[in-house]
Order: sequence, then structure tokens, then C-alpha cells
Amino acid sequence: MMAILHPIRMLRENLSDISAAVNASREFSRAGAARYSSETINPVTAAIPL
Repeated sequence: MMAILHPIRMLRENLSDISAAVNASREFSRAGAARYSSETINPVTAAIPL
């Protein structure tokens, strides 16, 4: 019985990891867009690294 459930658990964990990676990528993109918009507004802050 455990042999049947193990692949399902692994699939669930893999999907969770993929979801976390997608969310991190989305947040990184949003931060980049916010930084880009602030650079056009205030060039003084453009030199500050993320």
C-alpha cells in the first residue's frame, strides 16, 4: 500500500516546489518592475542595489 502512495507524495512535493519557484520568480519580476519605475522617477535611488 505504501508503494502506491509514495509517488503521489513525491508528486505533491514536486508541485509544491514548482509553485514556490513560480511565486519567487513573480515577486522578483514585480520588484524589478517597481525598481525600474522608481529609477525613472528618482535617478538618485538608481545606484542603490536591490
